[in-house]
Amino acid sequence: MVQEGKEMEQGGAAPVYFDNAATSYPKPPQVVEAVRACLDQSLTVARSTHRATFRADDVLRRCRARLAGFFGADAPEEIIYTYSSTDSLNLALNGLVEDGSHVLVSPLEHHSVMRQLHHRRKKGQLEFDVLPADHFGLVDPAAIQGMLRPDTGCIIINWISNVSGVMQPAAEIGAIAADAGIDYLLDASQVAGSHPIDVARLQCTAMALPAHKAMMSLPGMGILYLSRSREIEPWRIGGTGHRSELLFQPEERPHRYESGTPNVAGIVALDAAMDWFEQTGMPEITRVCLELTASLISGLEGIPGLTLIGPQAGPDRGWVVSFTVDGVDPIVFSEVLSTEFGISTRPGLHCAPSAHAHYGTLEKGGTVRLSVGFFTTQAEVEHCISAIREVCEGFSGTAA
Repeated sequence: MVQEGKEMEQGGAAPVYFDNAATSYPKPPQVVEAVRACLDQSLTVARSTHRATFRADDVLRRCRARLAGFFGADAPEEIIYTYSSTDSLNLALNGLVEDGSHVLVSPLEHHSVMRQLHHRRKKGQLEFDVLPADHFGLVDPAAIQGMLRPDTGCIIINWISNVSGVMQPAAEIGAIAADAGIDYLLDASQVAGSHPIDVARLQCTAMALPAHKAMMSLPGMGILYLSRSREIEPWRIGGTGHRSELLFQPEERPHRYESGTPNVAGIVALDAAMDWFEQTGMPEITRVCLELTASLISGLEGIPGLTLIGPQAGPDRGWVVSFTVDGVDPIVFSEVLSTEFGISTRPGLHCAPSAHAHYGTLEKGGTVRLSVGFFTTQAEVEHCISAIREVCEGFSGTAA
């Protein structure tokens, strides 16, 4: 039986989708309908005077306010629309980390952070140290205190790893940063929409996230939470549709940080997704997906030749489950799952070679990554486990 919202592929088989860490699928029905209605209209923003402009502006304002409430922000102006989590992290990191600063970073960061740090270190603009972590990649907050320097300006943490699903003690780290009077940047790409977030409790200066993963919106849409207590230099400068007589970038939020035409369809989708979150409830979303993840981990444990990467099932982890298979390239394994069983996974290094180096999987070509979503079914989990077991047995027989 095909679950509602999942289209049939050619040949009549429904997709079995385990790549929600890359982008969520399917989207809630109200999101699909909202985007369809948006594309049927000429929706632009306040740079024209026709009625469609005012409708779009209403959605942008409403969605910003709802996101502020969703994340526990003090005001809508702390929510900045961007074009991706990468875009958000570029804005935040370039603004928060001044030249000559020292940065502390987890060993599990995405390229969106690490390439920036390596680029700026190569140019002599900053120094950074990687925080020690256990074999799961879990950072010990107690170790941070001893690594702080007089010139340390920022701590950057990938809250949930997109490789292993390990969840860092974000609030504890935030308290350390606050006590030290330094900035704290959270990458919430694998958290937003899957776990409740309260930025006040986290004490973060900034938090970056995409809209197309568990937030259930579209690619090309991101969010940056930036505390009102901290203003930074804009990353993108240009037209804002506001104070156009100025030859310099406006100082007021959010215009200071939002040059260029916004992704109206993405914001419309995100606004509709907020309806879905309110109707479904974050506790229910978290419960369903953690139970599915626990079932997946339990089913994969003990398969001969398969090694799980990351923590055991539990409330303090994400929905990402990664594994390696002895002697098998992750890309080859993933291709077999796709072609023979119709299962979509994500193999390779996941734009996080630093994380794979920590887990000892870099030289193996990475891992096969599975990630459930709210619309994943238990039957799909069982099908995935059965398929992986069968493929492992097939490769084991070939090796023999």
